[in-house]
Amino acid sequence: MSGESLDAAAIEELEREYNDRVWRNGEYEYIAEVHADDFVGHWIGPEGGAVDVEGLAEMTRMIRGAFSDFVFDESFVFATDDMAAAGFEAGGTNDGEFMDIPPTDEHVMTTGIYVHRYEDGEIVEAWATWDMLTMLQQMGVVPAGVHLTDFLETALNLARRGILRRTQE
Repeated sequence: MSGESLDAAAIEELEREYNDRVWRNGEYEYIAEVHADDFVGHWIGPEGGAVDVEGLAEMTRMIRGAFSDFVFDESFVFATDDMAAAGFEAGGTNDGEFMDIPPTDEHVMTTGIYVHRYEDGEIVEAWATWDMLTMLQQMGVVPAGVHLTDFLETALNLARRGILRRTQE
């Protein structure tokens, strides 16, 4: 696919095909076909930090493997110039290990969004986020009474006291 210049409609079509082949059908080899060799996924992977193509494939296998009845539905796909964004809902029954958490046999659903940046017809960068807190609560790993605002308030207090800066030094 390298060397192609894509318009927004072609990028949207690739995104939908990616979701179908990778997330819905587990065609992991397709990941390498559509990502550049120097791809960078800017999120914290299971091992921490950014991920490369193999890290993305590993993470995708881990997620799909943790939920044998895994489902992935697009809320929207939007592309312009060299970027695409997709909203999604995903989940299933947690009957496999997920990020070192033993199976809980709980059914979970989460929402999220990802963004892909294209160069020469290939995905070169990606960003993704999803509601991990609610997912962990549905799995029974985090108490339902814990709210994101609790974490944000704690982080703000640590930042005000300069503690976060000291831990990064």
